[in-house]
Amino acid sequence: MSRTMLRGLGASLCASARRSAFAGGGRMRGRAISTPAAPVPRKWDVFEADSSMYMPANSTSKLVVFVRHAEGLHNAAHEENEKLFWSEMWNSPKLWDAPLTDLGKEQSRLLGEELMNEGVNVDLVVVSPLTRTLQTAALSFGAVDPMVPMLACETCRERIAVYASEGRSKTSDLVVHWPKVNFSEVVSEEDPMFEHKETDEAVGERALLFLDWLMKRPEERIAVVSHSVFLQQLYMQFQDTLPKEFFEARQDFAKMKVVVVCPANGGKGEAQ
Repeated sequence: MSRTMLRGLGASLCASARRSAFAGGGRMRGRAISTPAAPVPRKWDVFEADSSMYMPANSTSKLVVFVRHAEGLHNAAHEENEKLFWSEMWNSPKLWDAPLTDLGKEQSRLLGEELMNEGVNVDLVVVSPLTRTLQTAALSFGAVDPMVPMLACETCRERIAVYASEGRSKTSDLVVHWPKVNFSEVVSEEDPMFEHKETDEAVGERALLFLDWLMKRPEERIAVVSHSVFLQQLYMQFQDTLPKEFFEARQDFAKMKVVVVCPANGGKGEAQ
């Protein structure tokens, strides 16, 4: 296929996907999707995509590779002894900003191999500023391309509930440990977010704000390394265009889901 044809394919994918998603009885990638009874006004549409999709220069759409972090110490603690976890560990300082387990590091390495084998390349890696996401990003995307820019962003952090693992380390410590990551978007030394607990609905609203921020970025192919609840709530905002497996269960450790994000109804990213 010629580059001209690929350019046309990339430019028209959102339009064709939108037609398939919203046409009564239509199908997208072989899955039947019914027409929403009352479409919710929003800025963006999100569709499942392939990492090899060509993105034309100056496109109003972006290819986004969403990745959940690999297994963290808190995940392993819950899996190994659920009773002990709920009696002692869930709010233990030992699990504050929980790092990856050895298994999690291996999962990240295997993700890097998958990225290389599938030829996944991105212009930017946006990463939650928690240790487990930073480790996952460095051991996968960073291993495949040591020069890929990485930018920490608080808005794609995990839901803030009651767990010590949701807390963030001091920014000055993170800067020392992760010199290749840009922390300019993390403006507080301490962690003010941890004091403000969130419902799932609040996380969904934050996810939409994150998408607004992401779509203002100049890069066209972006990876986002984040967390299970945050990603699930983001996907749930687009239940009419994404396959059910995106949001019915939480994303597996160190696994990626690829989407294309484009202005809603062919607009410019303004609520329709």
